[in-house]
Amino acid sequence: MTDVPTRAFSPVALRFFSLLMRRQTGDALKLIDQRLKRQRPEFVHLEILLPVIGLAGSKAALGDITPAETHCIFSEIGQALDQCKAAMPRQPLLGRKMLAMTLPGEMHGAGLNIISDWLWRDGWETEKMACGRDESPAAQQILHASPDMLAISCSIPRQVALVRRLIRRIRREAFCGSIWIGGMAINAFPELFTRSGADHTARDIIAFTRQLAEQFHYPTATPPEF
Repeated sequence: MTDVPTRAFSPVALRFFSLLMRRQTGDALKLIDQRLKRQRPEFVHLEILLPVIGLAGSKAALGDITPAETHCIFSEIGQALDQCKAAMPRQPLLGRKMLAMTLPGEMHGAGLNIISDWLWRDGWETEKMACGRDESPAAQQILHASPDMLAISCSIPRQVALVRRLIRRIRREAFCGSIWIGGMAINAFPELFTRSGADHTARDIIAFTRQLAEQFHYPTATPPEF
């Protein structure tokens, strides 16, 4: 459920990506640490990590970097995400649970991890899961977890058919939680949202956290500067 910001890559994002490509992990993580001393973690997510996630994902899809290189890059991005989460003050617990789900064909779950961290910051209990090509096990896991909200990241249009089957199944079993879907495929082809059967969508993480706060009646810590 994430998107790379539409503005041009910042110089610091390009430097971070260059360091990752040269396997200078220590310097890359030091760069993130330096930015966190000057900016809130949310700004680091938006200025550096989300653009780099999109850039790395695009290069991997085009075959410009090998699967081994892709794995290393996203492993290092994961370490940077941990740095950001550690710098986030958490708000009081809300007594709400969010289940974040990735779909078959996703190269990584880094963007969804950022969403989970922003909701964790706001006081949500967060849990992550992956859905296989057979929706039955995922449906049972969702029903067992009984989250207040299910968030689905959809980056490939063909994934929507699986999402539709999954949503129909859990609704037949009386799942009453709120279902959100977003990601590159939904933003590129808005009609896919209607076909998915989900309740809500948001174009980006900022809109998502604010709409969710309005729906569940709590103050979000998403900075007002956004």
